[in-house]
Amino acid sequence: MSKPPSAFTHDWIWQAIDALASRQGLTPSALAKLAGLDPTTFNISKRFSPEGRPRWPSTESIAKILEATGTPLDDFASLDIGAGAAAAVMAGTELSGVPVVGEVRDAAVGGLGDGKLIQLSAARNARNAASRAAARFALSIADNSLEPAYSQGNTLIVSIAEAARSGDRVLVQPLQGQAVPGLLLRSTRSRIELAAFRPGDDPFEIARSDVNWIGRIIWARQ
Repeated sequence: MSKPPSAFTHDWIWQAIDALASRQGLTPSALAKLAGLDPTTFNISKRFSPEGRPRWPSTESIAKILEATGTPLDDFASLDIGAGAAAAVMAGTELSGVPVVGEVRDAAVGGLGDGKLIQLSAARNARNAASRAAARFALSIADNSLEPAYSQGNTLIVSIAEAARSGDRVLVQPLQGQAVPGLLLRSTRSRIELAAFRPGDDPFEIARSDVNWIGRIIWARQ
């Protein structure tokens, strides 16, 4: 177990539910069924509105999964939401089969053909599917250039469909060149400001007119 969070954020509460499912040897859907809830209650598609606004699980649903698993609230608040949470979601079918389309090396994304592969895939998925999961892809981390945020051997799950907000970890694809991962500090109509994951690197800006798309990093797994 880890220390309880200083604030119960949207990302944390969903990852804690996934971690609880993982600890029980269940997928999030199976955990919902165990608690007498609709199997889709904890699906990835339920975590954001179609417009990208965060949706929170109800206190009733949390109470039911704690009761069904015999988990005290203090234990729930101290769950390790790292690799176990991501593994639960990956095993839970909504993110299974997400294609690995490239790798991160030297704090940039390589092997993507300057992002055209992702661009075309995302456009095709947007036309052919209503599901947010359709515009997701995975990237493997080939070195230590993203530490301490992510380690070599991790896999990032990125969604182009989900709206990115200040404080989110994102992947920005310029019109020219390789996609760049970073922490979104500010996004305006004219500029996007990012902080690098590597300590000591200065924040940097990209003109909005030079950006093809922004993908939100929604999960990382080992």
